[in-house]
Amino acid sequence: MDKVRVVIVDDHLVIREGLKQLLEVGNKIEVVAEASSGLECIDIIEKTIPDVVFMDIKMPGINGIEITRLLTEKHPNIKIIILTIYDADQYVTEAIKAGAKAYLLKNTTRKQLMEVIGHVLRDGAFLDPNVTTSVFGELKRSSQPSPKDDKTPLTTRELEIVKAIVDGLKDKDIADSLNISEHTVRSHIKSLFRKLKVSSRSQAITKAFQLGLVNCPSNRMH
Repeated sequence: MDKVRVVIVDDHLVIREGLKQLLEVGNKIEVVAEASSGLECIDIIEKTIPDVVFMDIKMPGINGIEITRLLTEKHPNIKIIILTIYDADQYVTEAIKAGAKAYLLKNTTRKQLMEVIGHVLRDGAFLDPNVTTSVFGELKRSSQPSPKDDKTPLTTRELEIVKAIVDGLKDKDIADSLNISEHTVRSHIKSLFRKLKVSSRSQAITKAFQLGLVNCPSNRMH
């Protein structure tokens, strides 16, 4: 089995070296390159095309959120995981909107790092449990739907599926739980993406919070 190719982007050498050591334990991951700034990152990504990028937020020049937005537009298959000390609601929501697949704080464990890597490679999304509740509150405050938005455009089945996406279920798991085929699940996902005007599961999660389609985010992977 091929190793997962990772690039680490952080302006602190100690963080990069420490993260590299953690990730390469077990011989399943290869850190193919490191970058200390956004501009350097862009050049490195073009040369290496990794599977996963660990991205800090505050760096010299272009910040990590803007780099995430640029990389997502150009390389949508690369999974970007924000790894930072900042837990402010605005950073989290902006990172998700920019295309980040996961948002982790730097006090996370190696076990969780490995789980999240596997999760995003399966097209899942993850928010650190320490930021989910506050982010949900921020999204509720910022949504303020108008009367015409009171009624969700989604069907009952699409609502069931979007809630399953928020809970981190894969297509097969959704199909099994709803007793429908994976093909039908994918058709519903395509439809709800169109109705919510999103293009990824991470964006669908954010929109679900904004529209009040979920009552509260759980403190587990989603």
